[in-house]
Amino acid sequence: MTAAHDYEDMHHLVDRLPPAAVRRLRVLVEADPELAPYAHATDEPDQRRHLSFIGLGASGRSDISERHDELLREELDRPS
Repeated sequence: MTAAHDYEDMHHLVDRLPPAAVRRLRVLVEADPELAPYAHATDEPDQRRHLSFIGLGASGRSDISERHDELLREELDRPS
């Protein structure tokens, strides 16, 4: 297992936890002398994930979500 894999696994684990379990996990991390420094806010920029804005544009078509596979095929088959 790589560090990147561990990191992703932990992200998925925390994402699945109910709010009470996240609070409990935070208490455990803050109580561990090795991990406590990472639990406190830093001067680094906000690292939270942000929502993607892909697909929010207005295309003028109302059926894009229903026909996305067909529309992609049409675009990919079109000669350059």
